[in-house]
Amino acid sequence: MQAGLQAGSRWVRLREVRRFQRLLGRREKVGRSLLILLGVFCAGCSSAGVRPASSVSHSEVIGASVEGRAITAEILGREGPAFLIFGVIHGNEPAGEQLLELFLGHLRKNPSLYSRRRLVVIPVLNPDGLARKSRYNVRGVDLNRNFPASNFKKSRRNGPYPASEPETKALMKMIRQFRPTRVLAVHSPLLCVNYDGPADSLAAAMARASGYPLKPSIGYPTPGSLGSYAGVDLRLPTITLELPGKLSGEKAWEDLKEALLVFVNH
Repeated sequence: MQAGLQAGSRWVRLREVRRFQRLLGRREKVGRSLLILLGVFCAGCSSAGVRPASSVSHSEVIGASVEGRAITAEILGREGPAFLIFGVIHGNEPAGEQLLELFLGHLRKNPSLYSRRRLVVIPVLNPDGLARKSRYNVRGVDLNRNFPASNFKKSRRNGPYPASEPETKALMKMIRQFRPTRVLAVHSPLLCVNYDGPADSLAAAMARASGYPLKPSIGYPTPGSLGSYAGVDLRLPTITLELPGKLSGEKAWEDLKEALLVFVNH
């Protein structure tokens, strides 16, 4: 009787071992299949010529205007120092949009130009003003007087308080998020390279590349401007590239391509 019980017990254990082996075999087959699929996928990636991480770009909505228009940034690169570039803070200065779009197209085709750098490019900061061909946003505020600079002065045109406007907040969000080491603002129509903060050498190089006059001072006070905030208060090299009036985006690109590349590579 006892011998029969022992034999039955051995049979149960043997059956459990075999079932475990069958289960393990199935898992091994699944594992091998996954490895094969992974190998095929990676081989496909290699043959497709995936770009290096430093050259990846994507668009990001960073905020909205008073009227709800999206404010979009194109972000290129994933490593290295960040450079912030934007245009059309004044809606009646539209050439900056096309200039920066052409610049972005050139960079996408030539990712080596921004190797080991991150570029944050905002072609239009004031979409409501652009739609109305107005210097101001829809509330009548000059966004380039609305930054929380130490020289901010409350007024109807400057805003009730620093960074009161959503467009200003969108740009400041990029400054906080990316901590740029230099800033470029595209304006018109004063035809010069102006700068704030420790940007003497960079501004001089851009002036040489563009043929535009170098002007350390714009000639009048600019309380609450980005130059005052980023250049003077934060001590970031800040360039204001002033295009001449009534200049098309294509002509601006032709004239300023080398100066923009100097900004990225100097």
